[in-house]
Amino acid sequence: MTEGIADFSEGQYYDVFDPSLGVSDAHRVGLENEETGAVARIRDFFLPLIQRSSGGRAIRVLDSGCGNGISVDLLSAAGVEAWGHDLSALRKWQWRERRMRKRLVVADAATLPFPDGFFDLVISSGVIEHIGVEERGNPRYSVTPLAGRDTLRAAYLRELLRVLRVGGRLVVDCPNGAFPIDFWHGDKAGGARWHSRREGFLPTFGEVERLARSADESARAVSLSARGRLRFQQVGAHWYGRLFAIPMAVLLRVMEIPGFRWLARSPLNPYLVIEIERRK
Repeated sequence: MTEGIADFSEGQYYDVFDPSLGVSDAHRVGLENEETGAVARIRDFFLPLIQRSSGGRAIRVLDSGCGNGISVDLLSAAGVEAWGHDLSALRKWQWRERRMRKRLVVADAATLPFPDGFFDLVISSGVIEHIGVEERGNPRYSVTPLAGRDTLRAAYLRELLRVLRVGGRLVVDCPNGAFPIDFWHGDKAGGARWHSRREGFLPTFGEVERLARSADESARAVSLSARGRLRFQQVGAHWYGRLFAIPMAVLLRVMEIPGFRWLARSPLNPYLVIEIERRK
């Protein structure tokens, strides 16, 4: 336990960070942009979703791969019993600034330190695509799937479903592997890159659904509109982002209309939001 933060990693983090060196100016800008995105993610999408689904009752939520941990502070301030975990030396250092750091734990998602059925809702934002792949950023971004990619991804979902109560929901969001442009993993922030479905990085709705059912045969997945979740803030700094933003905003609203909700799982949607219910 360090400064109220429980660490179950046994010193095995996915990154290397020396607190005595701090962060570079460029890295600091990236972290500030990330904080803006985290605030919007909770305020504009997840908190309204929680308020709609809770019916006014107390609810316990886990943000898996919570990054800077600001989500736990924001949800707690709204009356939610929120917890977060990540497996990062950098994040552990960042969490010193969090008001609710006692509910932030350093832990591997494959072995979460929570009992079965502990949470009503589990959130996994922008995590699953990074499991089971090797990513490289210099000189250009590239990614290669590992041999055990699907096994690792299924194990991740299995653990998230384990800590979810029966009748609870897991919300997984990530860029859509069926959409031909990836706006989130380019050579620079908001930089678009073309990618193939055979690349083995970004999952499709069908792939996440199959992984969830292999993890828990009772799991049922549905696609949601990413309206409120998808903001195109960094992409909007580029001409193609500004051009794309208006028609995308219209499409996200259409995805909420009965009879058109199938669009949320289609190749027309750049960003997936998948709600998985644990039924048994």
